[in-house]
Amino acid sequence: MNFHYVVLAILLCYAYSQPQIVGGRRRRQKFGMEGLIEMGEEEINAADMRRAGIITDAELRAEDRGSVQRSYIVNEEEAKMAADMASERKPSMVKLPGREEMLMLPDRESVLKFEFFRDFAKEEDIDGQLEQREQAWWGRLYVANFPFSIQFLRGHFGSGPKLAQYTLLLSEPALMCDLTLYDAMMDNQDRVKELKDQGKNVIIVAKRGNCTYGEKAILAESVGADGILYVNDEEGITHPAAPDVREFRDFAPSMISQAEGDYLMNVLQRGGGTIEANFIPIACVDEPKNLKTDKFCLPTSQQERDFEDAIQYGGVAKSSDGIEADFLQAHYGYPLPDGTHSFTLHEGDACESLGEETVSKHVIVKRGGCSFQNKTLNLAEAGAEVIVIVNNEPFPDRPGVGNLYESLVISSSVVMVGAVQGDAIWKSMKGNGGVTDLTFAR
Repeated sequence: MNFHYVVLAILLCYAYSQPQIVGGRRRRQKFGMEGLIEMGEEEINAADMRRAGIITDAELRAEDRGSVQRSYIVNEEEAKMAADMASERKPSMVKLPGREEMLMLPDRESVLKFEFFRDFAKEEDIDGQLEQREQAWWGRLYVANFPFSIQFLRGHFGSGPKLAQYTLLLSEPALMCDLTLYDAMMDNQDRVKELKDQGKNVIIVAKRGNCTYGEKAILAESVGADGILYVNDEEGITHPAAPDVREFRDFAPSMISQAEGDYLMNVLQRGGGTIEANFIPIACVDEPKNLKTDKFCLPTSQQERDFEDAIQYGGVAKSSDGIEADFLQAHYGYPLPDGTHSFTLHEGDACESLGEETVSKHVIVKRGGCSFQNKTLNLAEAGAEVIVIVNNEPFPDRPGVGNLYESLVISSSVVMVGAVQGDAIWKSMKGNGGVTDLTFAR
């Protein structure tokens, strides 16, 4: 190694071994996923330091999750070891299910920084909000009429989602992959052009697996889509990586969990393959002083904070004989369908399995006897698609469940009405053969 570089490395290591005060906090030289020191022309990153035995796998995983920001002090010998590892770095080798060959992917850096902000951008600082928005690496997906939001993680490539509404389009096939040739494929790619011609921003929803993230992203971008939403094929959630498509700068890749993704795909299949949605990036800060809030994680822009505040999970249900009842959507279940539907009474409490008994697609049942989840699951398994629960208290509430992931198997829409108005509808139905039409307005 050149003598001057050795001297420089020794001086740098000594200097950075001394605690420094930055913004009122002590820090030391940090090695992260970006590769934060140079020895000559060799870049050293956290992975190289792990291979050299300087940091552990656990530390690297913590750094990769962005949950912590580590500081590492190295001496000249350790720095040389990491530099040697960097010069010998090999490409990433990937083997996908069902494929015999190994795929070689280039070793590229992520576009994500995994950093917390010191504070939110001020309400009047639009440029600051947009900057934080582009740097955010996770967020909440709000799908039209869904009773809950879905967490998404941005990809290691491409850009963040636009400050706009998207149309989610389910790929056909859902895997977006030819299982014979193992090439990315999409039979309904003409739908992308149709939606784009209508002025819509389109994100393709595809199941993870068989083809690489990159192969699917390249196809999605080539047919005009604005991004791709991967549904994980195993528990958990990760940041999809595709080193071969890093040049996509106006293309938004992201991932959601398997359970919530399968739920979303089921809703898409039931509703014709498309649905409207908003991706809301979230910023987390050390101290929230610039905004009047005690929350440490919020949407990055004021426009999107207003969007969240304006979301309505209720409205008014009007019966065919003119009775109006305020309703609230449950924290679980499928989106409430538009229009007017014919409902029938279910006299029992539905707390036991209904066995071979079937119920109508739209039922009204009274609260009590068992949990909301048990009641609605039994009715859903008997054929109910929309369930109205009459509360045993004057006003409606949002029925909840102990575990949201367990409730994702419930394929019915669930709402509640208060006892006063609900009992009036119940009494009217009893005098009308147990049926009524209900129209829901948000």
